[in-house]
Amino acid sequence: MRIGAHLKANPPLVLLVGAVGAGLGAGAFMVTHFLRNDPTVVLTNKKGNPYPWLHVTPDKNLKLYAVNQKFDKLERPKVF
Repeated sequence: MRIGAHLKANPPLVLLVGAVGAGLGAGAFMVTHFLRNDPTVVLTNKKGNPYPWLHVTPDKNLKLYAVNQKFDKLERPKVF
């Protein structure tokens, strides 16, 4: 039996297939987004920049969504 016939016979399956498809699409998008945009991931240029995480500045936010994170001025507290 074809998939279209199953979906016509059971209308709630349309929502299930749509939700699963949207979840798989969103997951694939997030994986490709992080692999392409994260500066700490090294996939191809290991000889030119073997330690990319050393070049990340302290004021750069690497998270996808940060709540109440201020990276404007980061100063070390003086001990003495």
